[in-house]
Amino acid sequence: MRLLDVEEKERLVEEFRASLEHWEADDEGSNEGLGAPVDLRTLLGEMAVLKNEVRLESRQFKSALEELRSFGETLREHNERLTRDLERAREHAAMAPREAERRLLLGMLDLRDRLQAGVDAAAARRPSLLARMVPGDTRFAQSQGLGLTLTLQRLDELLATHRVRPIDALGARLDPQHMRAVGVESVHDAPEGIVLREVRRGFLHGQELLRAAEVIVNKKGMQA
Repeated sequence: MRLLDVEEKERLVEEFRASLEHWEADDEGSNEGLGAPVDLRTLLGEMAVLKNEVRLESRQFKSALEELRSFGETLREHNERLTRDLERAREHAAMAPREAERRLLLGMLDLRDRLQAGVDAAAARRPSLLARMVPGDTRFAQSQGLGLTLTLQRLDELLATHRVRPIDALGARLDPQHMRAVGVESVHDAPEGIVLREVRRGFLHGQELLRAAEVIVNKKGMQA
């Protein structure tokens, strides 16, 4: 084994020193821009601050979510009320013509009652001996009664075009849905609960009750 002389030893030491200086320069260059080293306490503090910020943002998001949910519920209730109001308005609009027609038909029935009373009065009228001696008055009364009868027939035809028809109450058993008993009488040869007379005639509009019949009903066992 050959021993190194002094010059070779110095050369190797210089090369080793140069290599060390090069490594140190590389380490310093790679650490530039990183700033001062961060210790564990600072790192834990920054993590705690970040955790608090995340918790605060989470609370704010939860609050915003609750407000959004409450707004959605309010909006849903408002839409439901609006839907109900629109439905009631639609039903009212649909019923308004029917209610107007019903009032008109009831007014026509009141007119019919007056005409019927006039026809009945003319039919029951018996001219006196003096009236029979004056034919002009008798003919006038007869023509007046005929006019009332024709007007009543025309009114009945008009009511029929509106699907209005009378209730057949006379001689029928009392029907609480279509008839209203306003009095009772006792007829022994008639069944119990049978309509004996009509005080005011009832009418149907299609299948619906327009005006109930006011009737006198038979009730047996009444004392005279």
